[in-house]
Amino acid sequence: MSFDMEGLARKVRTRYPFFGSVIAGLEYEESDRVAATAGDGKTIYYNPEWLTGLVLDAQVFALAHEVCHIAFQHVRRSRGKDPILWKKATDAVVNQLLKRDGLTLPPYAVDFPEAIDYDAEEYYEILLEQKLAMDLIEGNMQRPEGAGGGEGGEGSFGSSEGASEDEDDHSMWEEAAEQEQQELEEKEKDLLEQLQKIQEMLEDPQDRDLPREGQEEDPEEKAEEALVSQKVSQAGNDVNPDTRNIGEIGSAGPVLDWRMILRDTVNYGVDWSMEHAVLEDGIVRPILEECPMPETEIVLDTSWSVDDDLLRAFLREAKNVLQKSRVWAGCFDTVFYGFHEIRTEEDIENMPFEGGGGTDFDTAVNAFSLRVDNRIVFTDGEADMPQKPLDAVWMVYGDKEIDPPGGRVIRITPEQTERLKSHCKLESFDNVTSR
Repeated sequence: MSFDMEGLARKVRTRYPFFGSVIAGLEYEESDRVAATAGDGKTIYYNPEWLTGLVLDAQVFALAHEVCHIAFQHVRRSRGKDPILWKKATDAVVNQLLKRDGLTLPPYAVDFPEAIDYDAEEYYEILLEQKLAMDLIEGNMQRPEGAGGGEGGEGSFGSSEGASEDEDDHSMWEEAAEQEQQELEEKEKDLLEQLQKIQEMLEDPQDRDLPREGQEEDPEEKAEEALVSQKVSQAGNDVNPDTRNIGEIGSAGPVLDWRMILRDTVNYGVDWSMEHAVLEDGIVRPILEECPMPETEIVLDTSWSVDDDLLRAFLREAKNVLQKSRVWAGCFDTVFYGFHEIRTEEDIENMPFEGGGGTDFDTAVNAFSLRVDNRIVFTDGEADMPQKPLDAVWMVYGDKEIDPPGGRVIRITPEQTERLKSHCKLESFDNVTSR
């Protein structure tokens, strides 16, 4: 039995034009491995007999469901999550969005009405909490209530009676995730090569202000360095919640290619948005439009050892991250002073910069939420390493070589740091004195 998938794809594209670019890049393959439909991020596999038995609206639902998984990068966002719960959470949220849009749920589709109020990560956390609670009560691994897949078994649309686990409509996700991991490792290798080139470019001896071989250090500079070390050691657990006035931050080109660094999570797609919602039949309806999908939290070291020039360098680079992702930023020393949503560069200019005490990396690590795609720490590294592992990018400016548990460290050498700090000063100075 054959089925016109190209014709169905045209119907989905007509209903959801923002999916056009996603649909155009897909391939379709009839397969007896699936009871309904499945996707691996590049190909959608389908059971023609199952699709033929559906009404047209349910057929559109089925294909739109798989397209949503691809457009919203659900395979890529599954890293580090329980695969069964993540599949169930993404199915539940996508199905409610399509249901609210007026499409007909196929038989045995996952149908959890409460999922309409959450995004995939939020609903995953709910299912995970339910699962952990069941583990504590029963002393074994139980799926949370509602996470078992409804009448039809494991798949988003259920499966025929007696269908095996291999017929799960997401059975290919693990293979796709492994392939993505291999691609990520290749990207990290490219990143290391890029960083090496940047380091070679910035380490031009002609631009260094550091003492050359055989040249004595300035006594005043040595005394200042000794004072800094003493202050840092004395800072300990001191808290200084004063708001710092650091003046104009300015902007500059990125020190790093953030699209390369964050490529595994920074992707732009489509989503239901309330920004341009419409009123239909007395109900406010979101519409599909292009939205930045990833979210990034940044914590800024504002302890005593980070002077205003260095903090401005942090913030200028944070502005470049803003071009690739939604951003929340906050400051810490021995306490965390809270996140601020950053929508524009002006929001960075106007956010409060509190701190000036000691440095506690455990405080920084515990500040991050579990929902964001990316976590970045800007610091000079002047503190003991945290106890808790964290999947984050540690941007370390200066001569400290840190080794935090988890994540990856990107070190900006002292020479590079001085150039970046000087660049901040020079840009500000030029703006004032240019003629």
